[in-house]
Amino acid sequence: MLNVTEAVEQLMCAGISANHQEVVRWIEEGKIKAERSQRRKTSYKIKIKDLTDFIFQKQAEEHQRQLECILQEVKSLKGQIEILQTRINIEESKVRSLKKMIHKQNEISDSDFHPAEVLGLSTETDEQLIKKEFKKLLKALHPDRGGDERLFKVFNEHYSKMQL
Repeated sequence: MLNVTEAVEQLMCAGISANHQEVVRWIEEGKIKAERSQRRKTSYKIKIKDLTDFIFQKQAEEHQRQLECILQEVKSLKGQIEILQTRINIEESKVRSLKKMIHKQNEISDSDFHPAEVLGLSTETDEQLIKKEFKKLLKALHPDRGGDERLFKVFNEHYSKMQL
């Protein structure tokens, strides 16, 4: 049988920070089983098994809390992975689009330049309409407005050729 002071020492050895008042409170709350000492009304005697059970319970609670923290972190990391995967998909899409544009640009440079074809318009489209569509596209692709700088340069080059 242990007294409260010895129980505090055992708890400290087990890694549970406790003081005399906390142990008495735990006894009064029924978390630790103990018997009142017959000599003194305020002193308690605790069985080693009961204290060991309490230590295991406290350690299990701590492990559960740590597990919950780890699970929260894993959930957060999964969310970040999903965001990064989305960003990768967007960048891969941009690369594919740039490759297609470069391929088209090479085709255009090999043949006569038709700005309407770059915009997906027919070759008979009015030049004013073509210029207007290029300006809209350049405005949307401008890096200061969150557009892609590489695409902006390519289309700006086409627009410059059209001006000549």
